[in-house]
Amino acid sequence: MTENNWSPLSAQEWDGAVLAGGGHFLQSWRWGEFKSRFGWGVERASITSGNKVALAQILFKERGPVSVGYIPRGPVIPTGESALATELMRNVDLASKRRHALYTILEADGKLPFAGKYKEHGFVTGPEHVQPGRTVKIPLLDDDALLKQMRQNTRYSVRLAMRRGVRIVRCGGGYGIEDFYRLLIETSDRNDFGIHSRQYYRDFVETFGDDALCIFAESDDNLAAGLIAVKFGPEAIYMYGASSAAHRSHGAAFLLQFEAMRWAREAGCERYDLWGIPDVDPESVSTDAGDEIAGTKGDDWRGLYRFKTGFGGEIVSYPPVLERRYSPVGSFVVRQMTRRRRGSDT
Repeated sequence: MTENNWSPLSAQEWDGAVLAGGGHFLQSWRWGEFKSRFGWGVERASITSGNKVALAQILFKERGPVSVGYIPRGPVIPTGESALATELMRNVDLASKRRHALYTILEADGKLPFAGKYKEHGFVTGPEHVQPGRTVKIPLLDDDALLKQMRQNTRYSVRLAMRRGVRIVRCGGGYGIEDFYRLLIETSDRNDFGIHSRQYYRDFVETFGDDALCIFAESDDNLAAGLIAVKFGPEAIYMYGASSAAHRSHGAAFLLQFEAMRWAREAGCERYDLWGIPDVDPESVSTDAGDEIAGTKGDDWRGLYRFKTGFGGEIVSYPPVLERRYSPVGSFVVRQMTRRRRGSDT
């Protein structure tokens, strides 16, 4: 017996079902609640069959009288449950049409269990990834093993920060969101990427409470770098980071990540997601002069790639984006009016 439901689960039951299905943090109840404060409508559909549950948290952004739908790192469907997946997508379509969506894109966390080709089930090829198409996930081992799996230069930088007395400070222990946002503005100007409002980051830390981490690295009594991470089930995720060009020496950013990994491990997490590297390995991480490591600016992620892959772990690639298209002409018009930036919806 299959039962179609619209948000019948409590927040605790929803998150329990997401975790039981191996689902991602972006399908968690609180992520939907958090995004609803910043202009997104939220629909939650669940389908149950016996003891199996399939879920989809759909975010909607209004574009005048219409909207566009987005399922970040979802839906969550049990392995091999093609019939359940089909039923769930019927509810996704109903919700999308009720919201007057021109299209809904799915950025799945892994392969979806549909029998046959996706196009046979009403999908078309979607746009480029909203969230990063690849990431690095670090197994959370003991300290010695964490250091051992790092590249030599990364391990040296972590230990250098320890020797030079770089101090790690929790949010509220002398620094706060105002300090993080000041660093973030500097970083976005330097590296050419967009950021959210100050309130966005404040609300994030408040919404996720003890499941969120906000820490800073202080070098020579100067604020060097800041980091916000979150944990959900067995995984912690590096969500936002910022640094000072003038004071980020002595390996401060490297030690900051190491401390976030230790926090996640002590909280019971099994892995740490460094959240985004280029879709393709760069041919080189050096500048054109070839004598130093390239930075990170705009679409040039060479410095970011070198930094994150230096911690070891596994490179994980996400499937191509899929789309449920309800108005092909309208979809084209909206896309011409809206230019997405990679990762802009985190």
